[in-house]
Amino acid sequence: MKLTNDQFEASAYIFEKANGNIKTDYEEKVIAESGLNNLKPIELETQIVNGINSGLYSDSKERISAYWTLSKIHKTELIPNFKKWLKIELENKNNDTVYQLMIALGNLEEPIFNIDRNGSSAFNETELNLRDAENYLNNS
Repeated sequence: MKLTNDQFEASAYIFEKANGNIKTDYEEKVIAESGLNNLKPIELETQIVNGINSGLYSDSKERISAYWTLSKIHKTELIPNFKKWLKIELENKNNDTVYQLMIALGNLEEPIFNIDRNGSSAFNETELNLRDAENYLNNS
């Protein structure tokens, strides 16, 4: 099943909820309207990972949403996947998807950004992001 942008948003809230975060009424409404609230978080995670790996999300905006959603799980077991996808996105020069993966890895305490940089404010620093991503992949 291919998730929509609204379902990616709901998935992020489902993952956050599974991690013990209290959801607002708005977030609970998004979850309820998504049609995903009957899935266990691990089933949803597997579905998203498999969708990315199979090429289901061919549009970069869809992949950005998928990567963002998976980053809400805060699961270090996803690091190999994030690295694999980072390599692909870097090779294809998909700058925005590279940045989203860098944020996901940074949230898992991976040393993705140069020590002198703050990743959360680096969105418009494309060349530095590409350099840092390449360095990270070469050194990990």
